[in-house]
Amino acid sequence: MKKKRKMTAWVLAVLMAALLTACGGSGQGQDTAKTESSVKGESSVKTESSAKTEAPAESKAAPAESKASETADPGKEVVEVLEETEVYTMEDLVGEYKGFAAEYMGYIYSLEDYGGTTNLTLSADGTGKIDFDEDANTITKWTLEENVVTLLDETDSAVTGTVKHGVIIIDFAGDGSAIAYYAKEGTDTSWVEIMTVAEIQELLEKGPGTKTYDIFSAIDAAAGAHLSYELHTDYQNANLSYEVNAKDGVYVSSRTTDVAGKGSTTITFYKDGKVYNLFPSDMTGIFVTETTLLEDNLLGMDRVYQALSSFCRSTKYTEEMREHEGTTYSAEVYPEGKYNAETTFFYDTDGKLVFIEVKAFTTESGTEIPASFYTINAIDTNVDESVFDTSAYTIKEG
Repeated sequence: MKKKRKMTAWVLAVLMAALLTACGGSGQGQDTAKTESSVKGESSVKTESSAKTEAPAESKAAPAESKASETADPGKEVVEVLEETEVYTMEDLVGEYKGFAAEYMGYIYSLEDYGGTTNLTLSADGTGKIDFDEDANTITKWTLEENVVTLLDETDSAVTGTVKHGVIIIDFAGDGSAIAYYAKEGTDTSWVEIMTVAEIQELLEKGPGTKTYDIFSAIDAAAGAHLSYELHTDYQNANLSYEVNAKDGVYVSSRTTDVAGKGSTTITFYKDGKVYNLFPSDMTGIFVTETTLLEDNLLGMDRVYQALSSFCRSTKYTEEMREHEGTTYSAEVYPEGKYNAETTFFYDTDGKLVFIEVKAFTTESGTEIPASFYTINAIDTNVDESVFDTSAYTIKEG
């Protein structure tokens, strides 16, 4: 067990392979994640006013809205697996285990069906080993307390799991997003509800039945999508207004930044694999980067789209009534996780998305991400195709 990150990466690789197989090789969430890491937000070249205000807010907020959306409070997810009280001792757990199932986004499926192998050995002296596809890793110490197993590696990096009906359920990511199930030979594992590819496919197509999923799944950037919204961040009390249009492989996002009454507008333009920043103040533009990642996901750089895609398939939410400026709204509240802040989607009586609230968040490394609040003016198909014409700009190629 060289590093916790290594274990998590292996589990996610197997689980994502299974999920992609079930989805027919595509997924909005995966496309979005790749786009964010490669394009790094909407704009890497900005005006002087924008650079002082929006850049920190954009770069700090991105991890909260784009990573590992299907999370719960670290540790809580594992503890909640226990449905009844069972008492185990370390002596009970000594032995060899085979990984037989894995879980991602609430879907549990057979590791054998997807070609992944992992084995766990817990020795009586408190050490052990764990392997992933025959790559062995040392467990320097393992402990048991109230049915919670903790495994440590050479760097003292730890992962935890719970014991239920003789099965050890290990939460490799620490947030419920990458889980593997281990059992000794002969253990009854029939209570673990392993899903078939067809069942996973059906659930993916159906969606979790949330308003957030319904809003997200109705957006078709290829056919034409228009988003209009305002964003307020706690960072320097900044207000940003967005007008986003996407259709037929072209994406345009106009962003006006206002801080203390001083504003500037930058337009992000994508076409034919190239991203540009355009500046209406002097009708100039500059080449930013070249990427193919937006071809199948035109809205991958947009912040509201990122928020929707991060949570659209999550079943870990609560339905609440939330008030804003004296009006009560129906809300879907997604809890804070290891990689995401608590995020709330507000809906009016017609089911229209009107606000998104993202709470302040502190990452594992101690980075403080400011709170942000979105006012949604429109998510529709009323595309303004006139903004696709950039012939009036003098654009400098990189």
